[in-house]
Amino acid sequence: MLTLKGVKVFNGEEFIENKDFHIELSSQEEKELNLDGMWILPGLIDTHTHLRDPGQLWREDVYSGTKAAAHGGITTVFAMPNTTPTIDTEQAVIYLKERAKEASADVKIVGAITKGRQGKELSEMGRMARAGVVGFSDDGAFLNDSALARHAMEYAYELGLPIISHCEEQYLKGGHMREGWYSTLYGVYPTPFAAESIAIAREIELSYLTKAHVHIAHISTKRSVELIRHAKADGINVTCDVCVHHLLFTDKDIEDYDTSKKINPPFPTEEDQKALYEGLEDGTIDAIITDHAPYAVHEKEVEFQAAPFGIIGFETLLNELFMVSKRGIKIEKLLSLVTSKPAKLYGMDGGTIESENPADFTVFDPNDEWIPSPQTLFSKSRNTPFLNKNLKGRVLATFHDGKKVYGDTKWKLM
Repeated sequence: MLTLKGVKVFNGEEFIENKDFHIELSSQEEKELNLDGMWILPGLIDTHTHLRDPGQLWREDVYSGTKAAAHGGITTVFAMPNTTPTIDTEQAVIYLKERAKEASADVKIVGAITKGRQGKELSEMGRMARAGVVGFSDDGAFLNDSALARHAMEYAYELGLPIISHCEEQYLKGGHMREGWYSTLYGVYPTPFAAESIAIAREIELSYLTKAHVHIAHISTKRSVELIRHAKADGINVTCDVCVHHLLFTDKDIEDYDTSKKINPPFPTEEDQKALYEGLEDGTIDAIITDHAPYAVHEKEVEFQAAPFGIIGFETLLNELFMVSKRGIKIEKLLSLVTSKPAKLYGMDGGTIESENPADFTVFDPNDEWIPSPQTLFSKSRNTPFLNKNLKGRVLATFHDGKKVYGDTKWKLM
């Protein structure tokens, strides 16, 4: 038993002040620590990540990725299927589950909707469901064949699992930042906002037709928020999430041509970002994600328009939420969107702190600071705009399934 005294405990909805926090550890040792001013948070849940395993291990793997997640206070990650080969068969799911047995976080697996994410033939959806996937997605690609998308939703409905949709109409996408005044100023070929909202409108209509749960990933435009808000009001089974970096950066921030800021979907305009904040406040947006997408240094050290899309986010998630809270949204609401809300959304345990359950929590010092660098990051990749920058707030320790999976060298719990 470990007793933490003088802490603020976040229960998934609000903070409880100055509570003595008792937790069960796999070790039988009795300890008592005074952690005045520290935050005790449920293990964070990130429902959209890329571990690059199998086949892209120079970028990340299950072990480095989940160590990075634990460093950021995250104890549950959803692994998207755009790997090499694609996670589109029962055997591929079993492979990744075996790899994840020694991981530093709980790895939930998302299976592909179509074979090879090619949009031509449905994958082994039933077999992957039996193997334990939590949903289906062709993430990185939109399933443009509406008839095939309908059949996928019908299967997913029968299996009781969501379709997680990457919404970009393929004939409108293809740019390297959001279309607008700044794309013209910077001379970067753009993607219009309508590439996203047109695809979302299709998914809403098919969800209405099939009754399937469709989750729209990483929304980034004002029209997307409006469409999903209206669909929810009509009782359509549609949910969505937003990337934390879309809440911090806008298209104006591409002025330095930093390739770590080249992401998909691209940074929003100021008007779009304002709508995302409104969607957080009124409950239109159901979760916040990192869309952790690692790339090796040599892949990103090229011209902006030649660089791949992707940003890492595991290790800076709490710091970024802290920054977002300074813009007017309560930190409690933001924390609920990475704990209790995604747990409820996907019908999972976790997201709250229960004393009778094995320890699954993080200790966060809101007053400490740290600098992401090649020496301090656990990810294999470095594609973050926060590299070598001072960040407020520091994860001191993360516990998962009763064991310490990360402990800062400045502070020893065990």
